[in-house]
Amino acid sequence: MCGISGIISLKNKPLKNIEERIQKMTRDLYHRGPDQQGIYISNNKSFAMSQNRLAIVAPNEKFELPFTKNKNEFLSFNGEIYNFLEIKKKLEKIHISFNTNCDQEVLYEFVKNFGFNNFYKLNGMWAFAYFNEKKNTLVLSRDLMGERHIFYEINDEELIFSSEVKPILNASNYKHKFDFQSVISSWKFNSCQPGKTLIKNVFKLKSGHNLIFKNGAIKLEQFQKLNPKRWYGFFNNLPNDEEVEKKFEEILSQEISLRVPRDVDFITSLSGGLDSSTLVSFLSEKLKKIKTFFSVSSKKQKSIDEGEFSEVALSDLVAKKFNTDHEFFSLQNEEVIKEIRSFSKECFEGCIDIGSVNFSFLSKHAKRKNIKVLNLSEGLDELLGGYKCDIDANKLDNFLKKNKIFKFLINFKIVKSFLTRKLGLVRNKEFEFKYKPFYSRVNHMVCSDDFLSKIIKRKHFNQNETYSFGILSKIYNNLKNDLDYSQTRALIYCSKSLPDMYNFRIDKSSMKHSVEVRLPFQSINVVEFLLAMRKNYRFRSSSTLGKVFLRNWCKKNISREISSAPKKGLGVNLFVNFKDKSLEEEANKAISETNFFSQYPFNNDVKKILLDQKTHEGNRWSAYCLISTHISLEKINERKYIFQSV
Repeated sequence: MCGISGIISLKNKPLKNIEERIQKMTRDLYHRGPDQQGIYISNNKSFAMSQNRLAIVAPNEKFELPFTKNKNEFLSFNGEIYNFLEIKKKLEKIHISFNTNCDQEVLYEFVKNFGFNNFYKLNGMWAFAYFNEKKNTLVLSRDLMGERHIFYEINDEELIFSSEVKPILNASNYKHKFDFQSVISSWKFNSCQPGKTLIKNVFKLKSGHNLIFKNGAIKLEQFQKLNPKRWYGFFNNLPNDEEVEKKFEEILSQEISLRVPRDVDFITSLSGGLDSSTLVSFLSEKLKKIKTFFSVSSKKQKSIDEGEFSEVALSDLVAKKFNTDHEFFSLQNEEVIKEIRSFSKECFEGCIDIGSVNFSFLSKHAKRKNIKVLNLSEGLDELLGGYKCDIDANKLDNFLKKNKIFKFLINFKIVKSFLTRKLGLVRNKEFEFKYKPFYSRVNHMVCSDDFLSKIIKRKHFNQNETYSFGILSKIYNNLKNDLDYSQTRALIYCSKSLPDMYNFRIDKSSMKHSVEVRLPFQSINVVEFLLAMRKNYRFRSSSTLGKVFLRNWCKKNISREISSAPKKGLGVNLFVNFKDKSLEEEANKAISETNFFSQYPFNNDVKKILLDQKTHEGNRWSAYCLISTHISLEKINERKYIFQSV
């Protein structure tokens, strides 16, 4: 895992201060790669690229960064190619020799020999930049599940790219402003819409895409998309439960094996929930002893809920069953508040999810133990209907299937109110979802339109753009008629929410402490298999829980207690910490004194609404993050003005 950055002239002319600017970007990304750094600047100073390396594969080897073998083609790489040994053998058969034992050299030779249209052969995660100096071409690429990220700015003279937004802001010759539509999206979904950031003219490369600069022009190309169709034949043959479980075990076992680090230690988060327990059970089959841990961030995690085991007790149960080297650690209140303050000031990418703070502590704990790789089980809730909003949506699906007349009445307020009460909807009570056209309420929708309409001038509220997270991408139109509603929602999560919200919060939070996160359940092979499952694998009519398939598997292979455990959120105490007196006063002061709202089309009484004690603390948190980040942007702009004036 690494940090990458670069600048290229769009007119192939020398760029002013290119050395100082690329050095600044490299320093800004030191936390992403403290083991080795390297910079390349072209002879005519029209291009510069850097890489900060966090050494995971072949950690004791040093090689030129960015990677090159001929001083013409250069690769700056952030990620891991898990099947690089398999790819390496194929390349050796066509007489390509290797100087290192690292996956970066394999990727370099793969791209050099096969171009940019064969990435389906790569099993991994990546964001990379590949530059050919003789042809003056640059390709930026991001993996299909969006586990890695790359941001870029295009102006009249140059293209700037980086693993994070802040280095771009510091290296750019321009002052920057917030993008108001991105502000709305972040407030509503905890993240900017796919492809955007909070900053105007600074973009995120979409997952499964390449950005190609060639012959003085820039174009975006999609090189891959998810293909659950390849499993339709398997499921159309109506396999029994044992056959499905066997295939699931076969796929997941292979993917986890590829993701076990060979050269460095790793640790696995074990909360005692379905997902982490499943991951630990597979890892324990492959290794004699694995390290696991659980962060205790709330007293609730130790308490018994409705006669069931507590989270701490479940975590301990699984650890003992699989004989892991397990530990618990507690988050200190002072540490949490300090981390909250730090996080709120640099949300340039648009992710303002407070759960990021908890992921940061997981990585911080791993770093304290000199561990470079952290295994997490993210992805199964999205794939198998694990969220309350998805369970709600399934209730509504079933009701409307039996009572079709309500489909024509569903937009009436009185009907929505009736259905909310009758079906006991918890997370879908705002009724912000539709069937024609299909729009789904994703789990990370944290603010309703009702509240946004109170604080934002109506004519500036672009619903079509804001709702991007809940709408299936057009590239999947060919699948629409093949998918049931539960599959459609899972595909929306996998193509939008995972790449552009959940995976980003993990990436930035973990790399802040120089720790790489691996996500086995987001292997494309696993994702496509689970996407192909119909809704009976996700929901059972007699149950109020989702993830039926995984619950049944856990009941057979782990324990009944784990299989029946309800979904628990991560970091349940963080909003409690946000109510800490000093932090609450700080947030209220920031809202009272800011000029942020006057610069954008907010309603005049927005401050009064936010400071009202009836307003949910989540909305004050959103305001606090946006205000704090806006202040940071103004400081960067001010430093730029002073520098340019000297």
